[in-house]
Amino acid sequence: MKKSIILLLLGVLTLMPSCLVTRTGVQTYNEVQGTPYLYAKGRQCYLFWGLLPLGWTSVATPADQPCQVRTRTGFVDGLVTTLTAGIFTMQQVRVYAKRPKPAQEAFSTGDVVTVKAGGKYQKGTIDSIIDGENCIVKMENGKLKKINFEKLSK
Repeated sequence: MKKSIILLLLGVLTLMPSCLVTRTGVQTYNEVQGTPYLYAKGRQCYLFWGLLPLGWTSVATPADQPCQVRTRTGFVDGLVTTLTAGIFTMQQVRVYAKRPKPAQEAFSTGDVVTVKAGGKYQKGTIDSIIDGENCIVKMENGKLKKINFEKLSK
């Protein structure tokens, strides 16, 4: 009795699919700085061990920024595949995009920066950070100026 239970368990474990994840970057997703967030999700279904797709999942992708498409066979997907002996299989499809980091995270107090003001470029040092959009820069001539982060570069 014990041997048949062990053989049955080994047979079921052998037939179970693995938890598979693929990540496909679109455009320059890996180079873009920012925090990933879930943009859209869907589920792709197949028949006969993945040989025949049941339609094609239409998952939205961002038109104006790079993204990453992740397909995953999770535990529930594997359980359904095992219970149907592979006749019916599923995969999760998720699209991730990145939120850009706020501008002030790129700068910190003491950084030497170039300021674009009135078509001219001047050097200065960040004296203090006011909020998420502005900082105080000590210019080369010694004057302090309140400047938006978008006008700064390192």
